[in-house]
Amino acid sequence: MELLTPPPQLVSYGLRAMKTVALAAGGLDTQERALIDGAQRWLGSELDVDALAPITPEELAGVLLDPKLRRQLIMGLILLSMADGEASREESDAVESFARALEVDAHEVATLRRLSEGRLLMARLDVLRRFWVRPLMMQHARAGGVRWVIKTMAAFAGLREDTELADRYRALADYPEGTMGRAYADFILTNGFSFPGEKGSGPEPIVFHDLTHVLSGYGTDPTGEICVTAFSAGFRKEEPFTFLLFSMMQFNLGIGMTPVAPATKNQFDAPRALTALQRGARMNIDLSDGTWDYWSDMASSLEMVRAKYGVPPLRE
Repeated sequence: MELLTPPPQLVSYGLRAMKTVALAAGGLDTQERALIDGAQRWLGSELDVDALAPITPEELAGVLLDPKLRRQLIMGLILLSMADGEASREESDAVESFARALEVDAHEVATLRRLSEGRLLMARLDVLRRFWVRPLMMQHARAGGVRWVIKTMAAFAGLREDTELADRYRALADYPEGTMGRAYADFILTNGFSFPGEKGSGPEPIVFHDLTHVLSGYGTDPTGEICVTAFSAGFRKEEPFTFLLFSMMQFNLGIGMTPVAPATKNQFDAPRALTALQRGARMNIDLSDGTWDYWSDMASSLEMVRAKYGVPPLRE
């Protein structure tokens, strides 16, 4: 994701839009305020949020002219509308009004509308068909053919182990301490996960997500999962906001998106998530597009791999 910094003279207008959306359903929630405060810190602003006046979509459209900044702000407004653990119709209406005035045609706005109206199945499908698993699964299926699909499904269903694949990943536990391969194996074993190919394991493309945890340093608790998807949104080039939509629905709105983790509510930590997004955006590679040969990095020092791809240090 290309994170753009607006000119200083436009910062107050964006913050006013955020406040306008937050107030559409009542007062400023704790997480909404935290998100606005976090945006201020990122932009180097120290405005008094309480003193900011609301803004109409038309007024904002008259000063915010850059199409990329317009789209970035709409994504921020969508995130803000979900920060309090709800997707209200009032806030969805406000986001739609700003999107129309700014001429931002984004499918994420339609997803928010479906969430606000309780059309959860459609909202899930909106996100899942754009999520990173789908293209990576298709890529593996094309490369491995029907045999790969059958072996993957058999392992996932717990019917049969793909021993050759599982042994390749299990061997990483014997890699030297400090290597990325050893860190990945420790991550799998510590969390009680399965290596690819083992009975009950997810498809091999899941390795990318697990390695993102390893590289970023974020845990697997709900807040950590939101942070790792924010981090992923930062480095992803296509459909980056889908990462955050997925985790916000699963871990902040309480909408089940995956059978392997229980849905929870109100796990969004705005300052940590914004920091994660900025860390990911500073990287020099999109780990999720299917071109990363992570096996070539398994024997390398984890710190060297982080330096190679520009992963900023984790400071929490």
